[in-house]
Amino acid sequence: MRRKLDEQSRAAELVESLRQYDRLKAEIASAVQGAFYLLDREKAHDEKRACQDLLARLADDRFILAVIGQFNRGKSSLMNAVLGMDRLPVGTVPLTSAITRVCYGNPERVRIEYEGTSLGTDISLSQLPDYVTETGNPGNAKKVAAAEVQLPADVLRYGFFFVDTPGIGSAIAANTATTERFLPEADAVIFVTSFESPLAREELQFLDKVRDHVRKIFLVVNKSDLVPAAERDRVLQFIRGVLQVELGISEPRLFAVSAQQGLRAKIERSEHDLAESGLPLLEESLVQFLTTEKAAESLIRICDRAVTLVSEVQASQAVSDEDAPKFHDLAVQLGRIREQLAHPNGEQAATPIRSNKLFGSVGLMEAVRKPCPVCVRVADAMMKFLASFQYRVVADQSERTANARRGGLCPLHTWQYSEIASPQGVSASYPPVLDAMSRRLEALAALHSGDPAGRTSALIVRAEACRVCQEQVKVQDQVLTELLESLSGVNDEGQRSLPALCLPHLSALLRKSPDSSLRASLLAFEAALFERLAENMERYALKHDSLRRGRVSEDERMAYIRGLAYLVGDKRLNFPFHVEYLL
Repeated sequence: MRRKLDEQSRAAELVESLRQYDRLKAEIASAVQGAFYLLDREKAHDEKRACQDLLARLADDRFILAVIGQFNRGKSSLMNAVLGMDRLPVGTVPLTSAITRVCYGNPERVRIEYEGTSLGTDISLSQLPDYVTETGNPGNAKKVAAAEVQLPADVLRYGFFFVDTPGIGSAIAANTATTERFLPEADAVIFVTSFESPLAREELQFLDKVRDHVRKIFLVVNKSDLVPAAERDRVLQFIRGVLQVELGISEPRLFAVSAQQGLRAKIERSEHDLAESGLPLLEESLVQFLTTEKAAESLIRICDRAVTLVSEVQASQAVSDEDAPKFHDLAVQLGRIREQLAHPNGEQAATPIRSNKLFGSVGLMEAVRKPCPVCVRVADAMMKFLASFQYRVVADQSERTANARRGGLCPLHTWQYSEIASPQGVSASYPPVLDAMSRRLEALAALHSGDPAGRTSALIVRAEACRVCQEQVKVQDQVLTELLESLSGVNDEGQRSLPALCLPHLSALLRKSPDSSLRASLLAFEAALFERLAENMERYALKHDSLRRGRVSEDERMAYIRGLAYLVGDKRLNFPFHVEYLL
C-alpha cells in the first residue's frame, strides 16, 4: 500500500510540474496580451507588432521530441505508452521517408501533407499505415511529406510534440537522411534501442551524429520485460561501456523501459505494473527537462523581451496618464513570473496540487466537449411541452381559461412560447390573458392607497405560478433522481463515470444526494472541468491574438460557449432572459 501511495504521489507531482509550467506560460500570455491592447490604444504600432510576435512564440511553444531508432525497436509503442492510449500503429514494417508528427487535437484526426503543395488530406487514424509505411506507400509513391496525428492526450496538450522519424539503418536510405535533416528542429531526442540487440553499430554511428545537433538525449532501452533482471543489468552495463569507449560519454543516463507493459498498466490503472515498466522514470526526466531547462531557455527570454518593450514605451513619455500605471503593473507582473521561472523551487512557485490527473484523463477531455446531460434532457422535454402547450392553448377552451387566470407564463417561457407558436396562434390564444390583465390593472387604478408599483410587479408571473416552470421542475427532478440512482449503484469509486453538470444542476444534484463521498467526487470533477474550460479559453485567445488560428483545436474553439453553458445552464433553458432581471 505504501508503494502505491508513493507512486501516486510521484504521478501527482509530475502532473503538477507540467500544469505549473503551463500556468506560468498562460500568465505570461495574459500579461503580454494586456500590453498588446494597451499599445494598440497608445498607437505604438512597432511595439504592438513586437508584442504580437511574442504571443506567436508563446502559441508556438512546444517541446519537440524526436523519437529515433531502428525500426522494430518499439518507437511507436513507446509513444503510445507515454500518451497513455493505444492509438499509433505499431508493427515490424519500416516506415516511409515521411515524418509523422504527434500533437494535441480534440477530436482525434490525421492530416496528410504532400510534397510541393500546401494542400492536404484528412484521413482516419486507421488509414495512417496506407501513407507512412512501405506496405501501404512503397517508396513513398504518394509523395507524402509528413503526417500530423492529433490526439486528445493531456501530455500533448501541455506542450509535448512527438516526431516519429523513419527508422535509421534500414534498407531505405532516404529514411536515415530524412531523420538527419530533422534533427536541428528538435529540442531533445528519445533514442530507442532494445534489450533484444542493444546498440548496434549503425545505431552507435547515428547517435554520434545526433549529438552534433541536439544537446539533450534520452537513451531508452526498450523491451525490458523480455529479459530477466540480472540479464537486464548486464545489458545496461554493456551499453554504458560502449558509450564510454566509442563516444566518450562517461556517465550516460539510460532508461530501461517496457513500453508495452507501461501502456497496459496505464490502461488498467495498475500502479505496480507501471512502476515495474520503468516508464515513470523516463516521464519524470522529460517533464523535468521541459519545466526547468527549456523554460529557462524560452519563457524567460519572452518575459525579458516583454519587460523591455513595456519599459521602452514608459520611458518614451508618450504614454497617457491613464495607461501609465497599467504599464507599470504589467512590468511588475512579468518580473514576478520571471522570478518564478528562474527559481522554480522557490517559495513563490509553491502552489497546492490540484485534483485533476494528467495521464488517463479521457473522461475529463470528453466532458469539455459535451453539454450538461441534465440540461439536454430537460431542454428537450421543455421544447416538446411548449409545442404541445401552444396547440392546447388554442384548441382547448379550458386550457385557454386557465392560462388567462394565471396571467400567462413567466417572461422567459412567454418568449420561448412565442418562438414555437405562430403569430396566428398567439393572436388566438392570448387575448383572454390580456383582457384578464386589463381588469386587474383597472382594479388597481381604482385603489387610492397601498403600493401600486408593488402590486403591479406582483402581476408578473413568477416561476411558481408558470405552467412551464412547474413542468420543468418536475422533469428536472425526475432526471436528477435517475442520475443519482445510477451513481449510487456503483460502490467502487474508480468505476464511477462522473457526469459533467452545469452549475445549477450540480447544485440540485448535491442537494438530493445523501452520500458525502459522492458529493466530494462530483465537486472535485466539476472543479477540474471548469479549470479545463478556462485553460481552453485562454489557449483560444492566445492563438487568435497571435494569428495562429489554424492551430485552434475544436475543444478550444467551442470552449467559450461550453464554459458559459456550464456556468449558467443550457441556452434553451435560459434564453432570452430570467424574470429576476426585470424586477
